[in-house]
Amino acid sequence: MIVAGVVILTYGLILTLAPAIRYHAGLERFQFQHWIGILAWFLSFSVLHHQTQRHLPESDPYLLPLAALLSGIGLLTIWRLFPSLGLRQMAWLVLACLLGLIVVNFPRLLQFLRRYKYIWLVLGLLLTGLTIFLGTNPQGEGSTRWLYVFGIHFQPSEPLKLLLIAYLAGFFTDQLTVRGKQFEVFLPTLVVTGLALMHLIFQGDLGTAIIFMLIYLAMLFTSGGSLWVFWLTPVLIAIAGLAGYMLTDIVQLRIDAWLKPFSDPTGATYQVVQSMIAIAEGNLIGTGAGLGSPGLIPVAVSDFIFSALAEELGLLGIAAVIVLFFLLIYRGIKIAASTNNSFYRHLSLGLTFYFGIQGILIIGGNIGLLPLTGVTLPLLSYGGSSLVVSFLGVLTLLTISHQPESDNQTKTIPLPRYALIGVILVLFFIIEIIGASLLSFWFSPALVDRPENPRWIIDDRFVQRGEIVDRDNQTIITNTGITGNFSRTSDHIPLYPVIGYTDPVFGQTGIEATMFNYLRGKIGYTFATQFRQRLLYNQPPKGLDVRLTIDLGLQRSADDLLEGYQGAIVIMNAASGEILTMASHPYFDAAYLQEDWDTLLVDETAPLLNRATQGLYPPGATLFPFIIIDDALISTQLQEPEDRLTVKTADLNCALKPQKPLTWQSIIANGCQTAQMTVAADVGSDALINLYADLGFFTSPQLHLPVADAAASNTIDLNAFFSGEGNFKLSPLQMTMAVSTLSNQGVLPGPRIVNAYNDPVEGWSTLPKLQANVETFDAVSINRVNNLLRQSNYPYWQVVSTVMTEDQQPVTWFIAGTSADWQGQPIATVVVLELDAPSLAESIGRALIEEAIQFLGQAQ
Repeated sequence: MIVAGVVILTYGLILTLAPAIRYHAGLERFQFQHWIGILAWFLSFSVLHHQTQRHLPESDPYLLPLAALLSGIGLLTIWRLFPSLGLRQMAWLVLACLLGLIVVNFPRLLQFLRRYKYIWLVLGLLLTGLTIFLGTNPQGEGSTRWLYVFGIHFQPSEPLKLLLIAYLAGFFTDQLTVRGKQFEVFLPTLVVTGLALMHLIFQGDLGTAIIFMLIYLAMLFTSGGSLWVFWLTPVLIAIAGLAGYMLTDIVQLRIDAWLKPFSDPTGATYQVVQSMIAIAEGNLIGTGAGLGSPGLIPVAVSDFIFSALAEELGLLGIAAVIVLFFLLIYRGIKIAASTNNSFYRHLSLGLTFYFGIQGILIIGGNIGLLPLTGVTLPLLSYGGSSLVVSFLGVLTLLTISHQPESDNQTKTIPLPRYALIGVILVLFFIIEIIGASLLSFWFSPALVDRPENPRWIIDDRFVQRGEIVDRDNQTIITNTGITGNFSRTSDHIPLYPVIGYTDPVFGQTGIEATMFNYLRGKIGYTFATQFRQRLLYNQPPKGLDVRLTIDLGLQRSADDLLEGYQGAIVIMNAASGEILTMASHPYFDAAYLQEDWDTLLVDETAPLLNRATQGLYPPGATLFPFIIIDDALISTQLQEPEDRLTVKTADLNCALKPQKPLTWQSIIANGCQTAQMTVAADVGSDALINLYADLGFFTSPQLHLPVADAAASNTIDLNAFFSGEGNFKLSPLQMTMAVSTLSNQGVLPGPRIVNAYNDPVEGWSTLPKLQANVETFDAVSINRVNNLLRQSNYPYWQVVSTVMTEDQQPVTWFIAGTSADWQGQPIATVVVLELDAPSLAESIGRALIEEAIQFLGQAQ
């Protein structure tokens, strides 16, 4: 008892300190509420231990400490998760100890239990049967396996376990004395056990039904039954499982979840997946008592209390719990083997099987080794009925251990049968330790990193994430609040479609998602630093700041010009691929995401979409500058438009009216689609497909943002390659990269929006680009096209185009890039408006590229 007391006191002290550690606070965060439970536990077991020493001095010295330790751990775990339930569990524990005092002081009650075994069994069956008509559920929904009496819910199937074991023990003692008449004994016990099983199956309490069946078969075998009972057991389990799978929805659901736990991790298999994740989070030594997040596990105080313990106490902690069950089984079988009283022998075996079988089932379900059964872990799980019955079982074993004398009704059973069942139970527990170790180590990284693991949400509340800043270290996203209530705020709300959001309900998007590991300190710190933070606080270090290539001043200008319109803007350094501006309108405010979520989802303007990377639009006549790369006659000015084109000026289908006399520069710059189609047809579809492939039109860009999937060339209509219409679609980012080749000597740049992270030791460290630059065309050909398109008196070229989507919605493009003789950093600019407004797109685009040219000129 001293060891149990030290463990519980230590556990309680850690739980007192844990909130202060978690909040990095002082005395004001200490928790003392659970000490009420510790005091009740200490007084109850002190009295019970004293009475045991007085009335049962020769009883087993280990059983009561085992029960005290397991129930104490369970009580504090429940209290740590839900204090109100912990208070109730404390009351049930006190009641269990009071009933235990009756058993200790009146050991002859066991004979009373034997003598009236039929009456007790009928009473238990009747109470269980009442739940069919008067059953209720404490939670107000679900199975109705409880009775509500005098303001208390209790589950009749729990005491029925004890009563059935007592009945079987008494029956075998009275009847199983003559060999050769085993079937005559087997039949009535089968009828009674079958009746109990029918009650439970009708209620849907299949977990308890399985326990009853296994206890019955184990007791029958150890009572001298034929060996066929032993070999029949796995067959019966398989038949029962198959029948339940075919006939019962809940069994089918649980078996499917067991066989394919990751098939529906947010739905049908949610409980199993969360249980496995919790065990994986615990690793070897656990997160620390009071520092984990086991409350995320469904029904953590009852069905999944083993997983809750695994998260906070680690593999070592749950292995210790399983060892306690080892000892309980060992002591129970030893008691059965040492007594000459046949009834006590059968009773102690039945109780031992109850603890072992039920423990194996729930632990196996928690680690995914067995299907879920919905039963409680004896002495540990929340539930008054279960706790009282488990406690009475231990006290019954304790009483039996004090009474080895014979009552002249003995029958010698070969000891190997006891040992065989005991070894089987222990082997199952060993297998479960191995299974838990695989989850804690081998599969831990994969489980912890699963998207269904929401513990990063808890971390975000307690640890500041890194700030997101622009290229000049101006703040874009920062943190507000205090420890335990941190939240994100933005200094430029229109950037949210790019930056994204982090929400406990709706997940993560944008930069917040792709830079998850840096912003949360999972990358960038030494192993020693991360280990120390996890060991002391179960929290990651402070997140690292992330620097974007965005220029906040230029970004504000783009958002101001785009305000009130649907569309996107991308401005890129054509040489480095750095994105200076990325705007997507309309936008959303992540600060009101939960309030506005339903509205945002049904909003036809799609404010949650980053149109710059995820929007897809037909390119129309913006393809013209690229098509003429393969048309030497145009690019070398050997043929004028009037000689090449057969259509009239009015039929050129231009976005803006070109000035006369017509030139290739004016036709291309004003987006004359018919002219494009004529030239494209001369180039040919095969050459165009190769050209578009070189420009990256069939490849999704790689950068730290979600992007739309690029279409495969064989899925696009051939005519669309000429006209830029139909199902040929590009994102504004893809177009910006292509525009960059015309202003960067034919080199297709790999895009970059995240530039660096702030290393805690070395300062700002540049991150590698996800996509390298590719020399796509020779500089001579590109410069010829660039010079052809250049506008007089301006250091850039431009194209404006309008096109209709497949559902007949207008789209306007503006693309522009610096000229070949521009001495500063080359710039590419793309504007997309979801309306027919070429003049507006031109005015927005020209204003931005001129500001960008001035900005980069000053930056140099």
